[in-house]
Amino acid sequence: MYIGRQQLGGPIAKLDDISSEFDGIKTTFNVSLGATPYFANNPFALMVSIGGVIQEPVAAYTIVDNTIIFAAPPAVGTNFFAIVLATNAMTPLKSLSIGTRNSTEKLDIHGATFSILSRTGKIPVAFNVA
Repeated sequence: MYIGRQQLGGPIAKLDDISSEFDGIKTTFNVSLGATPYFANNPFALMVSIGGVIQEPVAAYTIVDNTIIFAAPPAVGTNFFAIVLATNAMTPLKSLSIGTRNSTEKLDIHGATFSILSRTGKIPVAFNVA
């Protein structure tokens, strides 16, 4: 019998190893999944281990876009892994067509950069990712 919160559905994934970048000075690292930048919703969506010690979200690290920022720089030679705990089984959105029958604009989504491709060129779109 299982006692606890219902587990969320979706794939479980291990992020790419970034330990080769640990130099004892840097605290900011890009994260990826299969060499594709990975954008976590928040630090609680990941289980991060440095040197075999599970790190506490927010206190030990935070996430901004596809970047993990550690409170203290990981030492050279320290191992790392991160497991994605909260995902959904949906395919990431690459583009979205919006408009009417007479005119259609294409919204290109590349990580955190948005623009609308129109007949007159690209139109930048401002947004806030929370």
